[in-house]
Amino acid sequence: MAKKQKGLLGSILLKIVLLLFIVYSIINLTTAQIRLSKNKQELEQLQAQQQELQLTNQELQEMLKDGSYEDLIERALRENGYVRSDEKVYTDITGK
Repeated sequence: MAKKQKGLLGSILLKIVLLLFIVYSIINLTTAQIRLSKNKQELEQLQAQQQELQLTNQELQEMLKDGSYEDLIERALRENGYVRSDEKVYTDITGK
């Protein structure tokens, strides 16, 4: 009887270990899928940002080729909030 009990105990222990391994594997695969999904979203955002920067870079290079340094300087100043002295500035206070 002792051998039967040891064999039964070993079989139960093996099933428990196997079950724990399966649960661990499922949890690990699920977390990996979630990370993969987040990484794909981040990659798509970064690729869109890269395309936008490439277009901006191309525009700036074309401005330089055309010799329109004044336009380039004006654009940089406007992006930093500067306006011409003869311009009127209107501020939208509606919050839209």
